[in-house]
Amino acid sequence: MKKLITLLLTLVATLVLVACGPSSSEGTEGETIDFSERYQKGVTIRVWIDDEDGAYMERIIEEFNKIYPNIHVQHQHKGSVDAREHLKTFGPSGNGADVFQFPHDHLAQAVLEDLVLPLPTATAELVRERSHQLGVDIATLYYDEDTGSFDPNNPNAVERLYAVPMSVEAVGLYYNIDLLDKLVDMEIAETNEPVTTYEELIRQAKLWNESPVSETDTRTNAIAGNFFYGTTSHWADSYFIQHIYSAFKFTPFGPDLNDHSRVGFEDLEPALTWMREELKPITTGNGDHNSVGGGGLFEAGSIPYVLGGPWNSEGFKNNNINFGVAKLPSINGEETQPFAGAMMAAVYKYSDNAEAATRFVEFLSSDIAMQLQYEMKQKLPALNQELLANIPGVLEDQAMNAMSIQLEDAVPMPTIPQVTYYWGPGETMVISIWNASADIAAAVVEAETSYRTLAKLTS
Repeated sequence: MKKLITLLLTLVATLVLVACGPSSSEGTEGETIDFSERYQKGVTIRVWIDDEDGAYMERIIEEFNKIYPNIHVQHQHKGSVDAREHLKTFGPSGNGADVFQFPHDHLAQAVLEDLVLPLPTATAELVRERSHQLGVDIATLYYDEDTGSFDPNNPNAVERLYAVPMSVEAVGLYYNIDLLDKLVDMEIAETNEPVTTYEELIRQAKLWNESPVSETDTRTNAIAGNFFYGTTSHWADSYFIQHIYSAFKFTPFGPDLNDHSRVGFEDLEPALTWMREELKPITTGNGDHNSVGGGGLFEAGSIPYVLGGPWNSEGFKNNNINFGVAKLPSINGEETQPFAGAMMAAVYKYSDNAEAATRFVEFLSSDIAMQLQYEMKQKLPALNQELLANIPGVLEDQAMNAMSIQLEDAVPMPTIPQVTYYWGPGETMVISIWNASADIAAAVVEAETSYRTLAKLTS
């Protein structure tokens, strides 16, 4: 009997020690693994990330589960520009996502639509410590929930970090290294270095466009549609052509990009005149703003230069194009400054598993997640310069370095909700000028009026 009692007491003591022990344990990589009752039972979160074939997310989930084995992640491919609208539709029914990805100009609108959970203090501090300052600035908003105001001077507005920046980006001048050598042989260029001014680019373009395609194809490059300089978007895309606008001292919504009372389209007359008189002839000739597929021509190795972004690099590499990226050329001695953007991930405000979802967005800022994003998606990780050195290959990647340099002079894209109403009128304005030779003075007034109507501003 005494032995039985002793055995029972020993068993009870052991159970008490286990029950009183810590609820977490240090993982193999120094990160804390949560072994709370919640995670022991297993939690499932749904994640919407733009990854069509799923290979990248498969690796992300695999690495995430090494740290959080009991958080089960269901990935669903969702275009980043579609996620916000789809979450508005499917979120309330429970069929939305716990984590969703979007471009940063969707952030303010998503906050207004009550879709985004502000990141908790500990997560925000971790993200601020690790991330590229540009990404942090873009993901941080002053917001007054009672009035829907984003005015930082509003005494009731609270500064919060709403999302984790995954990648930072801007457009750049992509060039075909082999064709730059050919330009020297054709005596169009003196060196095989990329151009640094639009004046030189235009000079070379005129010669290229008038040259025959090859010895056997005597059509000129222009007639064949192989215009010297293209864009992976189209020439009425305000995101892509902001660098041109900047050389003429224009930013939408004023110098601080936050005055929603006016876009300031009227200030664009000099830039639009330059585009129609100087840029159009060497990029589309008599064609429309979207008549030349610059991205496809560059992937085919048919043109020397294209205006593109890091999202294009994957396609260029897959087509075995020997390419580099240069800083955007100046115009009339003025530096050109593109929009800077960030791709972000946030937690759905009404997620039933917000804690687990927060762990996942935190993980997206980790070294291993950033490394996978660089290796598999060819995107510039949104890490500060010191941590960027931890990602193998990034600092040796010419395209990534060029993009990093371009971002130093870039203009953060506006984050005010009214930016949604900028793109449409801006595109219509350029199309009318480029395609139909509309009167520029009238077109800019019409664009401003259109913006004010969409933004519901009084006269």
